[in-house]
Amino acid sequence: MGEEHSITVRERILASEDFSHKKDTLMLYKNNLETLDKDFFTLVNGIIINEEQKGEVVEAMQQKTKTFRDKNENLLSQLEREITRISNTLDDQIDDMKTQRMTITYEDTPSA
Repeated sequence: MGEEHSITVRERILASEDFSHKKDTLMLYKNNLETLDKDFFTLVNGIIINEEQKGEVVEAMQQKTKTFRDKNENLLSQLEREITRISNTLDDQIDDMKTQRMTITYEDTPSA
């Protein structure tokens, strides 16, 4: 009886694909949110500033609006970074799922 050996390898079972177009789709949604935010804040500022309103209430509204706008801009920047990070790792994650670990066991039999 011969000696038994095993070898383990990773084998690609499906072809690689490029998923970078997913980033463009996600960025389109992010850009749409950014446009809606800008339109909203332009409208709010138009109502407050163009009406030449003055007073503590108006100043408080302007400050709250500015704070809210800054938070939204930070969130959109963070979203853009996250989209970039995710899209950079998506290809690798999918490629990993398209490989299979296989162990081949064989017996080394002496020749006569």
